[in-house]
Amino acid sequence: MLLGSIASIREAGRFDDYAARLPAAHKETLLGAVAGTWIPIDVAFVHYEVCESLGLSPERQIANGRATFDKMRGIFLGTMVHMARESGVTPWTVCPLFQRFWERGYDGGGISIVKLGPKEARMELVQFRLGDSRYYRNALRGLATGVFELFCKKAYVSETPGRRTPASVAFRVQWV
Repeated sequence: MLLGSIASIREAGRFDDYAARLPAAHKETLLGAVAGTWIPIDVAFVHYEVCESLGLSPERQIANGRATFDKMRGIFLGTMVHMARESGVTPWTVCPLFQRFWERGYDGGGISIVKLGPKEARMELVQFRLGDSRYYRNALRGLATGVFELFCKKAYVSETPGRRTPASVAFRVQWV
């Protein structure tokens, strides 16, 4: 995900600013990372702090998250997505799998999906330091929108006010 995030910064024309703001201690780790490399959470947090310092609008941050998802989509999902759409899979079918996907990408913390209505859910991330980053939360909205739209026509993801703590964040997800 970090590689996709860095690529979205590059595509937004802000890579030089990003690279110039990276602390020297983390520059090699972040700019030299290859797919499948495990990045410590503290280094990932630095990445999102630097992204935040670029002053991108919330809309641009969300778009960067969506662009990150679009890059990952083909790598991870490919034929499965096509088959899912053909067989009528809905977001509710895949929501129970979110924790398994989480564990493949993060060490610690967790994700839960709580059903609020037929096409509405609350997605909660707990014990997760990156939730402190506004950039990360906005980018995650874009990424989550892409994931949910694999299984519906249109998805809407918004941060749930008043549910964020230093170690958790919640989002309202609706779809048609």
